[in-house]
Amino acid sequence: MEPVIRLAQISRSFGAIQALKHVNFELAPGEVMGLVGENGAGKSTLVKIISGFDDGYSGEFYLSGQPVRFHAAARAERAGIAIAQQELSLIPAMTVAENIFLSGHNVSTFASRKGLAARAKPLLEEVGLERLNPNIRVERLSVGEQHLVEVARLIGHDPRVLILDEPTAALGESDSERILDMVRRLSRRGKSIIYVSHRLDEIFKLCDRITVMRDGVSQEPRRAADLDVNALVELMLGRKLGNMFPERRALRARELCLAAKNLWPDALVEPVEFKVYRGEILGLAGQLGSGAGDILAAIAGAGKTRASNIEIRGESFVPRRPKEAIARKIGYCSPDRKLDGLFLGRPIIENLTSPALETISTYGWNFGWREKERARELAASFTIDPSRIGQEAGVLSGANQQKVALGKWLAIAPELILVNEPTRGVDVGAKAEIYQKLRDLSDSGASIVIASTDLQEITYLPDRVLTFYKGLQIRELEASEISIERILKDITDPFNETHL
Repeated sequence: MEPVIRLAQISRSFGAIQALKHVNFELAPGEVMGLVGENGAGKSTLVKIISGFDDGYSGEFYLSGQPVRFHAAARAERAGIAIAQQELSLIPAMTVAENIFLSGHNVSTFASRKGLAARAKPLLEEVGLERLNPNIRVERLSVGEQHLVEVARLIGHDPRVLILDEPTAALGESDSERILDMVRRLSRRGKSIIYVSHRLDEIFKLCDRITVMRDGVSQEPRRAADLDVNALVELMLGRKLGNMFPERRALRARELCLAAKNLWPDALVEPVEFKVYRGEILGLAGQLGSGAGDILAAIAGAGKTRASNIEIRGESFVPRRPKEAIARKIGYCSPDRKLDGLFLGRPIIENLTSPALETISTYGWNFGWREKERARELAASFTIDPSRIGQEAGVLSGANQQKVALGKWLAIAPELILVNEPTRGVDVGAKAEIYQKLRDLSDSGASIVIASTDLQEITYLPDRVLTFYKGLQIRELEASEISIERILKDITDPFNETHL
């Protein structure tokens, strides 16, 4: 059977950096092809070439057996190749139907809202949103629903090939499952799909074959049924990873670091109470909108609260802004490093030292040498290449950006580190490094609190887990009680509502 897409000997360089080296890739009709690899392996560059965003390559590109070269994304889309990128392109203030037909494709010049809604209905049914009102504004939808609307917009162009780039990276369990169901439906209809993801469990659930990118080189595609997670990780890294999650260690003594007695972030239905002990990793498990992440922001002075009764080392603490939390040696990593976790346009050196400017300056003056010395120490301690600290943070891969976002807090010698989504959009090798670093920090006496929608992460990394559902704290699980099944039940259906 003729592949719908075939790339042969594709190479792409950016100055001295060769992003792709003689890459071969093919996609069969109706196939779901997984595209995996570490950050910086060349996946994004390859996807940009296929979708028409990059035509500066050498090599051959065939679409249904015919040689092509797309000089713009619009041309690729007209040829039947559509891409749903990780960053949504919807307009929040417009309705679902208006967003679907924004390009004017398959719609008359003059169209009523009722007419657009009627045309949007079958497209929404294709992606599992048959109950959604097409006239609702996009800003009122969950993030998962917005991703599905984005795909519905693309399906309106009736593409032969659909590229999904990290579609579930920012989603909770239930929204992720809706995306997976949609991919299965489209595949059964004969659509060819390239599925790019760091979530290896999804790759095995969905994909017929898997293409691995490593250091800009494509590996021979393998049938998903012939691989397991360990074998796939070894292909991605070129070596054995070992244990993804570091071993839990029992606390010698439960020395209290923080006690939340009446903490009530705006997103929660009622106040929460919990304790954080010195040298432990505490996990807050919940889907997006559960309130778990809002608790971290409240402790860090970065979120609004109705009430705040927190004690740190026996002293009352009511944070009104992040500066006050930093003064208490509390570091906070937000879930969106691009929005408020990093200064993307500034050098890595400035990002690493930004929380502790007083330690690198003299009477308010920064003469540079102390900052450079401190930044090199911080970079080395978080496996960031010290030779790159003069580069802008924005040029780093997602994994290295996350390391900088975490590593900068070492500058304040933190006693409490709050991390919302510690490995979102991070490859498997970098995940293992981040997990080990968090464990090392806890072993050295720091307290770590993570909020995560990644079931594997929230199950196997923390020493204790608190579960949350729609703004309610459900229960606390000690190490021996933690399991994927218990956490999943708590965060999706704790009150057995689905069986009523």
